[in-house]
Amino acid sequence: MNKRWKIIAPLTRLIERRFERWLTTRMPAQNSFTLNRKNTFIFPSKFGLHFLILCFTLFLLGTNYQNNLILFVVFFLCSFMVTCLLLSYQNITGLTLTANQVKPQFAGQDSVFCLRVTKKSNIGQQIDFYFQHPSSALKSVIDEQQVLIYGLSKKRGEFNPGRVTLHSTFPFGLFTVWTHLDFGLHVLLYPEPLANDKQLVSLSAEQTNQGFTNFTLGFEQFSMLKSYQPGESLKSVAWKQLAQGRGWFSKQFEQAQGGDVLLDLALYTNLDLEIKLRLLCYQVIELAKNEASYALKLGSNTIAAGHGLEHKEICLKALALYGLSE
Repeated sequence: MNKRWKIIAPLTRLIERRFERWLTTRMPAQNSFTLNRKNTFIFPSKFGLHFLILCFTLFLLGTNYQNNLILFVVFFLCSFMVTCLLLSYQNITGLTLTANQVKPQFAGQDSVFCLRVTKKSNIGQQIDFYFQHPSSALKSVIDEQQVLIYGLSKKRGEFNPGRVTLHSTFPFGLFTVWTHLDFGLHVLLYPEPLANDKQLVSLSAEQTNQGFTNFTLGFEQFSMLKSYQPGESLKSVAWKQLAQGRGWFSKQFEQAQGGDVLLDLALYTNLDLEIKLRLLCYQVIELAKNEASYALKLGSNTIAAGHGLEHKEICLKALALYGLSE
């Protein structure tokens, strides 16, 4: 069995490569597709092949015994199959699919890709959507206006899930209508955050102006308890005091003198690069939650201190692409 597979496997890979090149030539990547006879394929299904064998067997019996009733049944079944062929094609032709822009997501999590669906009434029934090379165990979510397809990658950087496959056996399962469409889907995957409690590096104003040298440690030191005000984050609640029956209090923190925090890849030693980036990714997310000001240093590249959503996205993008273009 293994010897047979060793012989067949190279031939299978060759056929797949040739087929992919043919698909690329016939249906190049684009943002939107309208399904028609040029980009869809129809073949009898397994059930359809059995149906044809049955018709052929009945035809032999009818001609051998000159039984007009059997021949009538054969002609009726053949006309029924031709009708199913036309209905299968009409069910999918005219369907327009457009890929929506995908926001950056995190590696190690199921990435969602959205296709906007535009169709006429009474078409597009019982169609399955999935990637040609599935990577996620989650099934697609399909409704009248959009399709959500899931892909999974554990590697950071640009992720291309490949072509989207449409498959339908509507209406009676006699024919399989399918296609592989390349929407050019891709998404930027940030490193998967890895929780850690590494002490952060805080910079004084003088140190910030002088550059990243002679760092001091510390960030968000506990200052005092104050009365809890409705609407404050539950993360700041002093749960220990509440459990002791002292009432509702919230913890007040003050940032260590200096304000800006430095996240430096070089401070994480004796660790794999991917682990370092995952640790830094977690720190960026936590600092952004606390609305802190922080800088990021990756090798010779330094992102100046800042805060807010835009600064967070810049830092996460730098972490996602670090070392991949070299």
